[in-house]
Amino acid sequence: MFKNLRTAFLGAAVAASLSLGARAETTTYFYPEKEKAMFSIDAPSDWKVTAIDEVGDFASLESPGGAILQFRATKFDSAEEAKDEVDAIFDSTGEFLKENYQAVELNEAEKIEGDHPGAKLTGKGKDKDGNDVEFLSAMIVLGPTTIAEVWAAVFPEDKEDLAQANNILNSFTPAGD
Repeated sequence: MFKNLRTAFLGAAVAASLSLGARAETTTYFYPEKEKAMFSIDAPSDWKVTAIDEVGDFASLESPGGAILQFRATKFDSAEEAKDEVDAIFDSTGEFLKENYQAVELNEAEKIEGDHPGAKLTGKGKDKDGNDVEFLSAMIVLGPTTIAEVWAAVFPEDKEDLAQANNILNSFTPAGD
């Protein structure tokens, strides 16, 4: 499932970047914590990570080069509430990007198939300094009432960050409902 997500987000630039040197040391992060993990990711140890106070909070990873990836999971009382949240996330993501970036171009949302289905939204724009940025927002169904959200902004010219973002996204491992 995440190979399709990764391909849609990073495209051909990742293929070129995979020939870069050895992968940095990684740390496995569990959301919200190891004992109650809803999912895990592996990230370079030199990326800054924020703590999570409770389920529903975003965990942020920031590379030394400025790439940002955010992850969270939310549990709802019903499957209908979870579906409504997926729809709301796409609306709010587009609004957030247009408020915080310039020249935002979003592609049509696509379904993610597999054991943990969902939807993804990709696009591009420019940051406040006029630098090109690629975006990804994805919602993944972890269980009937639980969804995970992944959000990323990466500078496409930074081949190392693209490769590392690829590795992080590819390492996403659902723990179930």
